[in-house]
Order: sequence, then C-alpha cells, then structure tokens
Amino acid sequence: MRTKFKNLSKKVRIALIASAIMLTAFLSPIFVKTVTAGEIDIFQMVSTLLGKVENQDDKIAQLEKEIDKLKEQIENQKPDPVIEEKEEPKPDPKEEVKPEEPKPTEPKPVDPKPVDPKPVEPTGPQLQVYLKDTVLKLVWTKDTSTNFQGYKIVISKADTTPSYPDNGYLTFITDRYTTGWILDDAQMYNGGDVGGYLAPSTYYYFAVTYIYKDKKVTSNVVKFKTPSSFSGGQTTPLPPESLKLEVYQKDAGLKLIWTKELSSQLEGYKVVISKNNSTPSYPDDGYLKWITDRNSNYIFVDNKIKYNGGDVSEYLLPDTEYYFSITYIYKDKKVTTPAVLVKTPVNLTVPGSEPTLAQEKIVVSATVYDTVIKLNWSKETHSSLQGYKVVISKNNSTPSYPDDGYLVWITDPYKNYWTIDNKTSYTGGDFYGSLLANETYYMTVTYVYTDKKVTGNAVIVTTPPNLYIPTR
Repeated sequence: MRTKFKNLSKKVRIALIASAIMLTAFLSPIFVKTVTAGEIDIFQMVSTLLGKVENQDDKIAQLEKEIDKLKEQIENQKPDPVIEEKEEPKPDPKEEVKPEEPKPTEPKPVDPKPVDPKPVEPTGPQLQVYLKDTVLKLVWTKDTSTNFQGYKIVISKADTTPSYPDNGYLTFITDRYTTGWILDDAQMYNGGDVGGYLAPSTYYYFAVTYIYKDKKVTSNVVKFKTPSSFSGGQTTPLPPESLKLEVYQKDAGLKLIWTKELSSQLEGYKVVISKNNSTPSYPDDGYLKWITDRNSNYIFVDNKIKYNGGDVSEYLLPDTEYYFSITYIYKDKKVTTPAVLVKTPVNLTVPGSEPTLAQEKIVVSATVYDTVIKLNWSKETHSSLQGYKVVISKNNSTPSYPDDGYLVWITDPYKNYWTIDNKTSYTGGDFYGSLLANETYYMTVTYVYTDKKVTGNAVIVTTPPNLYIPTR
C-alpha cells in the first residue's frame, strides 16, 4: 500500500493528505493514534486508514472515487482574488489647506471692582505754562522755607534743562507769594541763548530756579511754543488815545487799573494825583509811585505811601475829590491818560490821625483740619502797621513776639490768616523747629507797628494726628 501511495502523482498525494485531514472529524480514533509527541504523522495516518480497508475492494474503489473527485476539485479550484491595498489619496498642493479653527476659550473672570493704580505724586518745585490770549502764563509752587530768597524765571532755546545762573534769567521775584507771571514778547531776557526777546511761534524750555541762602533748586522743565503774535520785542507803542485809567472805591482805599503797555519802548508808569489840576501829569504834578514792571498795571491807594511833589500834602484826605492819571514813560516820550475825578472813601485812614486796634479788639481763632491748622485774626488797616507775627508756644499760655519766637512774618495787612502745615520751621520758642502731631500748643498773633507791638488772645490748639512731620 505504501508503494501505491508513493506512485501517486504529487497533486493526488496532496489531495489524499487534505482528505485525510478532512476525515479526522469522523475518524478521530485513528487521528489520535497517529499523533506522536504532539506532531501529526501523515504517512502513518494514511497507512492506518488503508490498512483498515485492505482486501476490501469495494471500499478501495469507493476511496479511489473520492480521491478522483478531490483531484478534480483541486484542478478546478481558483485562487482567491487578491485585494489590492489602495493608497490614501494625497492632498493636491494647489488646494488651500484651511487651518483648524481655534477652540473657543472660556473668558477670564473680570474683577467687578478694578483698582486704578495710584498716581505718582510729583516731587520738588513744579511749573506749569499756559497760553492766555496772546501771552504766556507761568504758574509754580509756592516756597515756604525760612531761608528762601526768591524765584528766577529761566528760559532757553536749546538747553533742555535750563537753570540759573547758567542760562540767565527773565526776572527775579523776591516775594514768596508771587507764584505766577504773565510773559509777553516785550520783556527782555538777561543772558542765555534767548537773544534778548522771545520770538514768535518758537519752542522754548521754561523753568523756575528757587534761590535759597545755601543752595539753588530748579523746577521741572516745560517745553512750550510762543504765540504767533509775538514780535521779538519789536512792538510799537500803543496809540495815546487807547491809554485809559479806571478808579474804584475798595474797602478803605481806591483801586486804580490802566491799559497795559507791552512795547519794549516803555520804561515804566508814574501814578499821578492832583487836588486842583484837572489834567495832572508827570513831572509837573509829582507822582505817588514809579512802576517799572509793564505787567503791573494796577495799584491800591490806601495812604500807606507818601506822595512826592505836586499839590498833595503827603497823604490824601478822606471824603475828598482828587484827579488821578497815569503817565507812560517811553524811551523817547511821555504820554498821560485822561484824568479821572474820584472822591476818596470816608473811612480812608490818614497816618497818625487814627488809633490802632485795641488789644481787646484783636480776635484770634483756629480751625483744625485733617492735616493742617487754619489760623485767622482781625485785619488791621492802620498805616503804621508793619506786619503780623504768628506765635506758638508749648508751655507759655500767653505767648508773644519776640519772647516766644515766631512761625512766619506777614507784611501784607490784608492777609489776616495763615495755614499751619508744619512745612515752615519755627524760629526760637520752646520747641524744636516743628510741631508734633496730636499735641497741645498755645497760638496767637502779634501785631507789629512802627512804635509798638500788640498781641491778641491765645487759643489752645491740639494738632491733628495726621500732621506732616518733617525729617529732622
């Protein structure tokens, strides 16, 4: 039987093997016996199978038929179709590739109460410059130091950080309370690179230098353009018919206001008064005051200045008519305004004829605020008053000047108040230069006359807890 199997063709043998495998389902006992060491012995399995049917011709014939059928099936069997793997289509480079839209993000929570950053407070002297009509207005910080001597207005065309003395100055102001200035093209500059007068439509650098006894401090610098109306100091004088004077009664005196002359040809104004001449002028009728500042076009007449020459006997009389005029002094001529006839106030003070305020009439009061103390006192209009001294003491309940020193010396008789902010150092007294917060002091005012001193009532004041304390 083995010989017959070997003589079979290759395809028949393959078919027999395949048939043998297929018959394992119902010939499992034979299949199990032909498995040795886990391997299938095909030849053993076929031999066993053939041995079972040896000498049985009908069974052999039947098997041969089955083999022939299997052979035909193998020959007619077609291979399984091969499924080709298709490549993914490549994107056309000409086609525009749209970027993926970003995913929406959740908005961040908004602070319902945003806090604005705290503005940085400027330090040191500050200057501001404004355009006012056809002139420039300069405004700066007032100084309160005891060793202050004055302000110098400084201008430069090229230097971005001008200061005195390197860049010259326009004017020197010694009154600490004068913290503003009207600047026109008729004011001549001293030194520096300005070239005498300010040119029209030109940028300049402005500053103010504070002059002290021991140092100089310059404010911030402001770059500003001059008006186009400036003419570099080449203005011609106003026509004489345009010069006018106005006189008003004010308090216990008279206020005179006249036309301002900005021409560089003007040297000053003379205030003229006459008792009998209806057309007074300088020099024939004398003068009350000589004003060289072109911007100072007003004066308060209160009998504190003696008259020079003319028919006025030193001082004006109350309730009396006088003729007033202003004489403009130019480099080459004099022009006088039309005169104005005005009666002096009934309560006009004549020096030496009226009593000073009695001590019991002087009332000093104090108001305490969050960081400062406001001191007020009775106004004194007597011509012999030289000024007020603000006096403070820690221990003396009846302080006065000069025994208890003074905080400030006020020469303006109409300035009958002072704000105590601890930024002005005290002179003398029984405490060290400055007040302490939340402490009790005695405060008053001493009136200084030409021949005497009168001190008002003392008030007890507790300084505010937030009072500024200077570094010692």
